[in-house]
Amino acid sequence: MKSYLKWIKHIKYIYKKSIKFISIFNKIKSKLLSKIMRLTYFAFVHLHLSYGIEIYGNTTTNYLSKLLALNNILLRNLQQKLFKTHTVVDLYNTYFTLLLQLLHTY
Repeated sequence: MKSYLKWIKHIKYIYKKSIKFISIFNKIKSKLLSKIMRLTYFAFVHLHLSYGIEIYGNTTTNYLSKLLALNNILLRNLQQKLFKTHTVVDLYNTYFTLLLQLLHTY
C-alpha cells in the first residue's frame, strides 16, 4: 500500500455518521431496556466502526482519537454512566465488545 493513504476520509465519514446518535441515544435511553440499547448500539454504530477496521485500523492513533472519543461518549450515554465514574474498559466489557485498537488486532 502507498504510504500516503491515511484513511482520514473514511474515518471522517464514520464520525459524521455516528455523531448524530448522541442526541438520539440521549432521547431514548430512559425509555428502552438496556438489552435493547445494546442491540441499538450494535445495529447503528458498531456496524460502521467494524466495517473496514482491518484497513483503516492501521492508521495512526492521532486520526483515530476523535472516533475513539465519540465511541466512548456513545457507550457512556447508552449505559447511563457519568463521566469519570468508571474506566473505559468497563464500558466496552459491559457490551462485550473491544476497543477500536483491539478490534483491529483481533
